[in-house]
Parts: sequence; C-alpha cells; structure tokens
Amino acid sequence: MIRKLFLFLFLAGGLSSFAQEDLSITQAIEKALENNYQIKLVKANLDVSKQQNSWGMAGMSPTFSLNLTNAANLTDNTNNPATFFPGVVFNDNFSPSLDMSWTVFNGFGIRIKKERFEQLEEQTKGNAIVVIETTIYDVIIAYYSALLQDRKLDITRDLLNYSQDKLKYFHLKGDLGLSTSLDVLEFENLVLTDSSNLILQELNYKNALRNLNLVMGEDVENQYQLTDLMEFDVPKATYGELREYMFANNQNLKNQFINFELQELNVQGQKSALYPMVSLNLGFTPSVGYIQSFGENEMSISTNSINYSGSVSVRYTLFNGLQRKRNIEIAKIQQQIAGLQIEELQLSMSHQLRSVFELYQTQSQIEDMSLRKVHHAKLLWDLGKDKYDGGLINVFNLNDIRVSYQQARLNYYDRLFDLLKTHYDLLRLTGTIAQEYKAESQLEEE
Repeated sequence: MIRKLFLFLFLAGGLSSFAQEDLSITQAIEKALENNYQIKLVKANLDVSKQQNSWGMAGMSPTFSLNLTNAANLTDNTNNPATFFPGVVFNDNFSPSLDMSWTVFNGFGIRIKKERFEQLEEQTKGNAIVVIETTIYDVIIAYYSALLQDRKLDITRDLLNYSQDKLKYFHLKGDLGLSTSLDVLEFENLVLTDSSNLILQELNYKNALRNLNLVMGEDVENQYQLTDLMEFDVPKATYGELREYMFANNQNLKNQFINFELQELNVQGQKSALYPMVSLNLGFTPSVGYIQSFGENEMSISTNSINYSGSVSVRYTLFNGLQRKRNIEIAKIQQQIAGLQIEELQLSMSHQLRSVFELYQTQSQIEDMSLRKVHHAKLLWDLGKDKYDGGLINVFNLNDIRVSYQQARLNYYDRLFDLLKTHYDLLRLTGTIAQEYKAESQLEEE
C-alpha cells in the first residue's frame, strides 16, 4: 500500500511539472493588463469620452442642412373667369435649399460644455486607472498566494522525504532483524500522514494557480512555474509622509476632485441660462419651375429664381417661474455635496491608512519573531534527528520536535504573506502601485 502511494505521488508530481512556463510577477501583470476584460471595457469607455471631447460636440460648429423639394399640381380653371391661365394648368416646381444655423452666443454655454467634456474624459481616465491599479494589486496578491502554497508544498515534501528515508532505513534493519516494530509502525503512520498532507497541499497550490490564471485572464489549464521570491523592498516612511503622498496620488481621491470640478461647471452651466441666446441663420434657395396650360389658349412657361435669406435672432427668457434660479441653487448644493464627499473620503482614508500602517508595523515585528522561531525550530529539529539517530530520544519525542518545526515554518510563511499583503495595501492606498507600474501609460493608444 505504501509503495503504491509513493508511485502515485511520483506520477502526480511528474504530471504537474509537465510543460510549465516560467512566470514572474512582472510577466503576470503584463498578461493581466493584456487580457483582463474589465480593462478592455474601461479602455472602450475612454475611447467614447475622447470622441465626445470636441468643440463640435459642444456646439461650436454651425449646422448646414440641404433640403430638396419637388412640388407638382394640376389646376382646372375652366370655370374660373378671373384667372390669367384659363383651362387646365399643370405646374411643376423644383426647389433645393441650403440652410445654415449657428449659435453665436448662449451665455458661454459652449465653452462650459467643452470644459465639461474635458473633465468627463479625465474622470473616465481616472476610473480606468483605478481598474488597472486594482487588477495589478489582485495579480500581485494572487501570485504571492500561489507562491505561499508552493512554499508550504516544499515543506510538506521535505518532511515526507525524511519519513520515507527513515522508513526505508528501518525496513532494511528489519530485514536484518535489528529494528523494532514500534519505529516501523510510527514512520509508516508518518508517511501516510505526510502523503495525505502533500496531496491536499498540491490541491491548494493548483487552486491558487487557477485563481492566478483567472485574474490574468488566462485559460484554466495553463500551468506556470513561479520564479519570484516572497520578498519586497520596504522604503522607510512615516505616517505623515505616507498621508501626504496618499492625498497627492490616490486615484480615488483624484476622481472625487474631478467630480467636484464637474459640479462647479454645472453651476456655471446653469448660470449661462441667465444670458440671452444669439443665433445666426442663412439660407440659399434656387427654384426651377415649369407651367403648362391646356385648352384654347395653350401655352408653356419656364421659371427660374434664386432666394437669399439671412436672419439674426436673439432670444431671452424673461420669466419661467424662477426655474433658472432654482436650478442654480440646486447646482450649488450639489457642488457643496461633492465638497463634503471629498472631506469624508479624506477622513476615511486617513483612518484607513493609520490602521493599515500600524498593522504593518505590528506584522513586521511578528514576522521577525516568526523567522527567529523558525531558526530555533530548525536547530532543534537537526539536534533532535541527531539524538534520535544516537538513541537518546525515542520516535515519539522526535515526532513532537518534528511537528513544532513544521508548524514554525508554516506559520512563518503565513506571517510573511500577511506582511506582504499589508505592504501592498499601503502601496495601493498611497497610489504607489499606479505610479510604479505606470497605470496611466497603459491607456495610451498602441
């Protein structure tokens, strides 16, 4: 039974390592930025906002329209003595026209609308940067999560290898009649336990890789060999420095300021209704006609004429039930609401930053103590193996030391991952991720 289990683990390990591609964090981020559907959607929205941001959409350009009219009628003037065309008269008239209408002035509304399009484009770009930043963060966390499971897999595999070697050793001694059945049974149980743990840990590692594939937008069957280490550079910074950097670079806060500017433009747009609207209209209408009279005085006449027209209109609303005044007051209130939202967001982010900063400091101390605990557990494990081989302790004492060593290593990697995640939480809050990975440049047209 044990040998069959060994064979299964060997085959499973061989299949899992087949056709694996090396993958670094940078490569994983590049794949996600290329494949992620949310990023594709925000890029499409940004293209729409760029198309809207033009003077033509704002109403600066005049409007030209071409009209074609062909009118024909048949008139019976047989019993009409007052007509100049007695009898039956056929009249055909073709009149094309070219008209131009142009809003010359509407209370600076055109300029305000163009500025609003510019702010909407910036807002769309800001929302896209948030999506890109979130995607990069998710890839980093998913990558390190898979790397964590890989490190735990190494720990489980190392302990299984030791148990297997010892079991082979005692089987050899048993064949020579020198080993006790107690040690053999204990190591057989350890092999079974370690083998079960290895199978479960392999599943955890595969699930972590599948989650990484999902974040990257890759096929579920793709397999990778993670090449980066669970380490990161930690620049020295105080809470005050991080807070200032967050207020200057956090994209969510930038988006809120853009929203405030949009509300300010909305106030100006409502005030533009207090001004008169001046419009210019020009027209050019040639006309070609044909008149045919049937009867005793049969005759035919062709007509040709050109009509030019031009007008300037000024429209000013004297009174509309104080609606303009109310619209201005509502716009001002909406601007005040946007200002309050900025203050609320700044306060919330300050509290969040303080919490994450102190959590990071605490986790840094815990990670350092966990690392020292691993060193002590490793020394104790090496000493325990020597003492067991020398017959100074029994297999049960060795197993207790072994469990402590295993838990110390597993616990250390958990603490290291917690510290790493909090580190990137700080980078995300301060906008450093978007700055470091040049999220805005990802929106440039290829």
